[in-house]
Amino acid sequence: MSDLNFITTDTTEIYNKIITALENGVASPLYPGDERRIFGEALVPLFVAMYSSMNDAARQKMLRYAREIVLDALGERLGVVRQSPVPAKTVLRFTIVAPISENIIIPHGTRATSDYVRYFQTDTTAVLIAGDTSVEVAISSVDGGTDYNGISTGAINVLVDLIPYVDTVENITNTAGGSDEEGDDSLRERIRIAPSKTSTAGPVNAYKYWAKSADPTISDVVVVSEIETIERSLAVVGGKAFKGGNYLLDATLKVYAHGETTPAALAADYTQTYEDNLLTITLIVGGTLTTSTEIYIEIDQTMEGRVRIVPICYGGVLPNEGILAKVLETCSADDVRPLTDYVTVEAPSVQSYDIELKYYTTAADERRVIETIEGAGGAIDKYIYWQDSALDRDINPDKLRALILAPAWSSDLTSAVRVDIISPIYTRLTLTTVAKHSGSLIVTHEVMD
Repeated sequence: MSDLNFITTDTTEIYNKIITALENGVASPLYPGDERRIFGEALVPLFVAMYSSMNDAARQKMLRYAREIVLDALGERLGVVRQSPVPAKTVLRFTIVAPISENIIIPHGTRATSDYVRYFQTDTTAVLIAGDTSVEVAISSVDGGTDYNGISTGAINVLVDLIPYVDTVENITNTAGGSDEEGDDSLRERIRIAPSKTSTAGPVNAYKYWAKSADPTISDVVVVSEIETIERSLAVVGGKAFKGGNYLLDATLKVYAHGETTPAALAADYTQTYEDNLLTITLIVGGTLTTSTEIYIEIDQTMEGRVRIVPICYGGVLPNEGILAKVLETCSADDVRPLTDYVTVEAPSVQSYDIELKYYTTAADERRVIETIEGAGGAIDKYIYWQDSALDRDINPDKLRALILAPAWSSDLTSAVRVDIISPIYTRLTLTTVAKHSGSLIVTHEVMD
């Protein structure tokens, strides 16, 4: 997509215009050193800054350039509002050393913290029943955001609002589920597909819009029709067999001789065409099917009216049952789902992969290369995040190779001389499958002479 400018911001062009205007004004050339030319040259950065500001303001009228409050305003015209931060959640256990004879009331909003920076509060009022020594209650972070995720079990152990008799508190699960305020890129994409939400025909973008709107932690959605496998015995007439039907996926066809379990070979035993909703299978003379009067086929077919929605959350986190339920509820609403659609929602399937590689460096660069590749936030970490964070993304070792040999996320990085990647190997994934690193990581390096 070409860059769009409403006003020129080229320094050379502005410089020439200013000097030409001054020379025309004084009716004589202005040579270097002339104080009038020096004055004109001093104006150039001011004009460049002013024109750049004006151009930026004009460009933000376009969705692809809008940001922050301007992007919010564009969204308002289509009823799209930036999603707010979501609190992280866990369960907090309140404990007393010895039981007492009266109930202990733990009010809604009772706060606890792990570090005096991130605070959590109880979602409801809890009662520690007389005779018991503990009670558990759900808590949420006071503010939303991903910074509240990943607090380990037992770390939230400081009770801020003191409750009589309570001796200790601790979270019994890691905190999770928090998300930051929706970013510009995500909001821009929802605004872009928002017009589809008004359709009653069930387009892909409409389902994507509503699914993404169901929960702010959802980063991407794949919408596909359900697929069923059809098995049929077909009579062979004049060396041909026929199967009619809409939405047949002819690339999935398997043909068997009657009673055989090994499929016949395309091109060697038969050819196929699929035109005007008619699948034609032509047997090849001399092939294994030549004498067949009946063949057996398996073929996939898209199911009309069956819609499968597969969401994934930021960072490649698989959606939990709560998020899947929210997506299903949102996309099945009477004013969203076409009457004839049957909607299902499921988490992505997972394809795991290992990482095993050896890279080469010089002695002079060894320390810097190790940091670039194996350090925190280095090439391997970046590859795992990239590979694991999106649907419809094949397992691609060339991306890892590029990060190792041509690191570009900072200006002071040193690349390896070469790299041998044993795994992963390139693997095609379906639209609804996400890659996940198995945890197996074998990385070695060699210093070259």
